[in-house]
Amino acid sequence: MRKLSYISLIFISLTILLFGLNSCKRYFEPVIIPVPPMFGVLQGTITDAGNSNAIEGARIFIFNADTKTPTGAFSTSDVSGNYEFKLTPGNYFIKVYKQGYFDVTPKDIPAIPFTISLEDTLSKSVEMYTHNLTDGGWISGNVSSTSGNNIGVLVVANDTSSGYSSITDSAGNYIIYNVPAGDYDVKAWGAGFNSSTATASVTASTETANVDLVLTDGASGSVSGSITFLSTTNIEVDVALTHEITGEAIPGLSATTVGQQYTISNVPDGTFLARASFINDGKVMDPDWIIKNGEPFVTVSGGAATRDFSVTGAITVTDPTNAASSSVPVEISTTTPTFTWEAYSSTSDYIVEVRDANGKLIWGGFSDNWTTRNMTVPSSQTSVAFNSDGNAIENLKVGQTYRWRVYASKDAQGGASWNLISASEDQMGLFTIIQ
Repeated sequence: MRKLSYISLIFISLTILLFGLNSCKRYFEPVIIPVPPMFGVLQGTITDAGNSNAIEGARIFIFNADTKTPTGAFSTSDVSGNYEFKLTPGNYFIKVYKQGYFDVTPKDIPAIPFTISLEDTLSKSVEMYTHNLTDGGWISGNVSSTSGNNIGVLVVANDTSSGYSSITDSAGNYIIYNVPAGDYDVKAWGAGFNSSTATASVTASTETANVDLVLTDGASGSVSGSITFLSTTNIEVDVALTHEITGEAIPGLSATTVGQQYTISNVPDGTFLARASFINDGKVMDPDWIIKNGEPFVTVSGGAATRDFSVTGAITVTDPTNAASSSVPVEISTTTPTFTWEAYSSTSDYIVEVRDANGKLIWGGFSDNWTTRNMTVPSSQTSVAFNSDGNAIENLKVGQTYRWRVYASKDAQGGASWNLISASEDQMGLFTIIQ
């Protein structure tokens, strides 16, 4: 056998070494596993409820339904009225603003939540109703902060009796639509900061621009108190501070009671309206207590303030309704449902109302600032068919989501007047009509 040369041996050795390295690489090379998307998709179309035309430029905000706070997700509808968000799984609700249209959902009506699931697409189209203020102006500006805490901030323009509001977008910009002509104080609200106050003089059908606000970090006020439970068992409930005029929850100003006591920290200076039990827990604010004692307002000025108030047992709705643990509306296949609930003690009669997903009153409920009942059901009865009195504003529609609520009223002494004593919960009675 011929002897291998020295150079040949080196070549063979290198070949074996490289082969071995490549073989090892197969076994020790890190394996890259694709990471699945961690979100679901929300999409839909914004249209005019009167003519079904697409609405371009509507400002759309997404809120966390569990905390009632803005998520910072913001978009505007395109020329075809379309919008789309990618959201992590969870419970949300939507708010939509546009000049010439009522807000969706109105600020005094709890929004109907929805659930985003992983890798699923949820279609949620929104109909907007033409505003009855035909010559309203609008206020625009920017909210700035040295800490960058200016996304999803509530901005309110108010005079002594009325308030108009919006939310800041991802750049800190805001637009408050449909504001009657007049002079307003404009201020931003949220946990942990105080806001400058600007003035805005609004004229009809005109933009009042550059109404800018500056946030100062370090708001350190607090509100504490105890919750009394009337005619019901004691549990721990959520408590939130809301704007004194609009009634909207202030982002970040909420807490859960411990031993029926609560403390909300990082409260800015101002006057607030305290509210309890936004979530489904079998309790509601006691309307009779409010009638006797007044609304639970509290004023904070850089220190600690105290506000006690009461809740009572909610009326239990039984059909149709979502489960208390879920914000997903139950599906029904009739446009003339019968609403049923459990009897509530000491009731003289009930009032039932039905609202669509935009907060529009469809049937029943109240008029004249809660002073006039549009319909009543005797206390001996715990069910009623939709539009049984023939006074519904419109028929229920297939494919639409609604919420119904029931209120209990009690005749006052002498029977000449009445007081509300309870209601079903904000986030119960959700249903969608399918084919």
